[in-house]
Amino acid sequence: MIGYLRCRDCGSKMNAADLVAKLCPACLKKRTARLSALQGQYEQAVRDGNADRAAAAAEQVRSYQQAEGVRLRDVADAYRVH
Repeated sequence: MIGYLRCRDCGSKMNAADLVAKLCPACLKKRTARLSALQGQYEQAVRDGNADRAAAAAEQVRSYQQAEGVRLRDVADAYRVH
């Protein structure tokens, strides 16, 4: 069945098969880039040896994944959403 839905971010009408987490490819790319940046903050905190900042960044990653319905392919256990 082919149907059309609107992207939950930009509102563009898309083939439902092209949407991921109700996001069009362009909006999904933006969300994934933001998630990747959060992961980078976590990794930098770990490299710096700052456990408090790493824990805070890991929580941001978890929250973002849950709120946005996107996740990184290879997610470290520290911020994996189960």
